[in-house]
Amino acid sequence: MEKKKRRLSNPIETINCLTGENAALKEEIRNLVSSANSARFNPTEEPDCKESENRFQTIFESSRFGNKIITADLKIIQVNPALVALLGYSNKEDIIGTRILDYSPVDQKKHWQTLQEKLWKKDSPSFNLETALLKKDGSLVWCHVTSILFQDKGETFGYTIIEDITEQRELRVQKEEFINVASHELKTPLTSLKAGLQLLNRKIKSEAVITASHIQLAQSAENNTTRLSNLVVDLLNSTKIEQGQLTLNKSRFKLSDILNECCNHILLDRKYYLTTKGDLSLEVIADQQKIEQVLVNLVNNAAKYAPDSEEIVIQVEGLEDRVKVSVTDRGNGISAENKSHLFDRYYRVNNDGNLNSGLGLGLYISSEIIRRHGGEIGVESKLGQGSTFWFTIPVKN
Repeated sequence: MEKKKRRLSNPIETINCLTGENAALKEEIRNLVSSANSARFNPTEEPDCKESENRFQTIFESSRFGNKIITADLKIIQVNPALVALLGYSNKEDIIGTRILDYSPVDQKKHWQTLQEKLWKKDSPSFNLETALLKKDGSLVWCHVTSILFQDKGETFGYTIIEDITEQRELRVQKEEFINVASHELKTPLTSLKAGLQLLNRKIKSEAVITASHIQLAQSAENNTTRLSNLVVDLLNSTKIEQGQLTLNKSRFKLSDILNECCNHILLDRKYYLTTKGDLSLEVIADQQKIEQVLVNLVNNAAKYAPDSEEIVIQVEGLEDRVKVSVTDRGNGISAENKSHLFDRYYRVNNDGNLNSGLGLGLYISSEIIRRHGGEIGVESKLGQGSTFWFTIPVKN
């Protein structure tokens, strides 16, 4: 399926919009059924018939949904401008005379065959389906299809309304994928935590002296608890952002207050060491807990994208009216293609094309937190030269 470049920025608005469109679709179907029924030819009611035909034609041509009329063998005998545009053509004549199956991918043809059987062979009054159609350029558009039958001069035709639900389906697929990922990501640290605590408990019962093994198991349990806690916080913050309820509790604090405490979980892994540079005494007025969360996300990201880079550098710079904090690794860097999507929600693809662990929410939430502080966030990276993730926040409130 063709990737849509425009991202879903606000799922709540999208859902509300689609709800309104569905309501309009139902109303349009009711109007069309009424028009179709009243349009049956009767010589004694010719003026009324003409009026109904005109109304039917107006609805058909002006609808922003794709409309078509088909015969029993699924041959298209009329289309409206919206359907022509939906399928990527310029003229009605390009589509009239073809069959709807000509625009159906092989694995979707069965849906139209089911529609044909339900409507014409089993006399169902209407039929709904969700399917994909092939556009002129070969890309796919996902559609919700509603078809009804009507009679004209003794012949039965199908009237079909086609609604583009590509974005709606993409949102649903994202939600399903997210639930699967979240379930896996939450289960992994819980399983490790449970196993570690069970082993630690057995050792404590059998060994009177605390050993290095005890300490290692306790540290592993703490790391998994931290990881689990971060996942839960990400889930909660993502929900608050969607609902517009992410609040900031600002106070004045030194950046050194969070730099000294926020990244102990990285040091416990003993794979990395942190180097801090710049003026750590700089003060800002911000939400200390959320800025700490941003910094943790950036450091975690450095560890994720540069697992072989032992040093992670945190630098603080005082600019004219704001403070800039940068987190630099010496890893393989990030491609331009991936870099442009790093702050998108649910984005988890690394440079090797493999899925990274995590929910794909950390950088998205960080960008929202910084934006609400009136700051900026970004990344500078070249393949083979490492990456620098940075953010700025105003010095004054």
